[in-house]
Amino acid sequence: MAYLDCSVKSCTYNNEDGCCCKGDIQVEGREATEAQSTCCGSFKDRGTNGAACNALKDVSKEIDVACEATHCRFNENEKCHADHIGISGAGACTCGETECASFECNCKYE
Repeated sequence: MAYLDCSVKSCTYNNEDGCCCKGDIQVEGREATEAQSTCCGSFKDRGTNGAACNALKDVSKEIDVACEATHCRFNENEKCHADHIGISGAGACTCGETECASFECNCKYE
């Protein structure tokens, strides 16, 4: 599990403290070679109703992160093994406007 810091306040799963109440997330960007080419595939726009995560669900900074970014040095068998992961995308309305700010290219292209 990675320590998550999510700054995407427009996401339904963000509890405003940078914690994700979804329980796990999916980082997308299979061919990414830079952070800007990744995104949080679990992002769900909070929208105009302002719906936030379920207050009954436990939130934690520790979270499982599935990762498609095959060129990231923290990706091991499609799981993120970084000690700390940051998801950014202030004002995001779609998952494509988010990114894994912790992405580091391993520069080993197939």
